[in-house]
Amino acid sequence: MPKRPHSGRSRTSRGLPDLESIPADLPAVEPASDPLAYAAFCHEHWTVYWRFGSAVAGSPRRGHELARAALREVAAHWMAILGSASCDAAAWDLLSRTCAARRTEPVGRLHRVLGRREADALVLRHKVGLTARQASRVMGLSEADFGLLYSRALLGLNA
Repeated sequence: MPKRPHSGRSRTSRGLPDLESIPADLPAVEPASDPLAYAAFCHEHWTVYWRFGSAVAGSPRRGHELARAALREVAAHWMAILGSASCDAAAWDLLSRTCAARRTEPVGRLHRVLGRREADALVLRHKVGLTARQASRVMGLSEADFGLLYSRALLGLNA
């Protein structure tokens, strides 16, 4: 995959990698089955995975490492992911689990108070800056299911 040119504007106001300036740096590992679909999946998800990893780990460099590691896991389980009810949900689960060991405060604290998926929903909305529609899509959920998950997360913070 060719890399997108780096514009020099590498941070958003939240300190996360800018959507327009991130190179599409994909893992070197490709699955044996349907590598074109995998490459398309990586291209489509790379930016959000990197931004999420950066938010969770507290640095773009670590976020880059986490996104690459998660996409290598996706490649290793590609056939199972393709056969799942939702490729996005199965891949998100791998990313979320990959990031679990590298969480920094206050994201780590958030994950101790809430379930993993609820905390991820809050991170996507408030640290990464995705809309509910974008966050639901990347997590492989319907908008209604994401709305319930997000509401449960907010209630969990207030409990």
